[in-house]
Amino acid sequence: MLPLVLLLPVALHVPLQYLIVLGAQLVYLVWVLPCQDARDTADVLRSLADPAVPAEQRARMARAVAGLQGRPVVEALVQTSADAEPEVAEAGLETLCTIWRRDGVVGEDLLLKLDPLAQDRVRALGVRVRSPW
Repeated sequence: MLPLVLLLPVALHVPLQYLIVLGAQLVYLVWVLPCQDARDTADVLRSLADPAVPAEQRARMARAVAGLQGRPVVEALVQTSADAEPEVAEAGLETLCTIWRRDGVVGEDLLLKLDPLAQDRVRALGVRVRSPW
């Protein structure tokens, strides 16, 4: 009976350890991963405007963010559409058209930041232009 009594404190620690490990995993899933994703997205958006990054890589990144949503993504793509490299500018405009076609609406303030030919291309999509005011 004495060996069983000595194992009792150890047996009580096992569920506590399990809860600690489970809590750490939940914190990682709920807090750490979303923050890392946000930092990665911000790094990609900064790289879009960086002329030190090769043009073909920036064009690939501009196409890759088409699945993302949010004002920072669209603003970065608007800046990219005015890039000096034609390949990058076209990729940024294609991605903007994809996002706005999916959403069905474009902010007038963002539309006015584009050059006139790009504005006509966006209006030809048939999306609704929304005033930011």
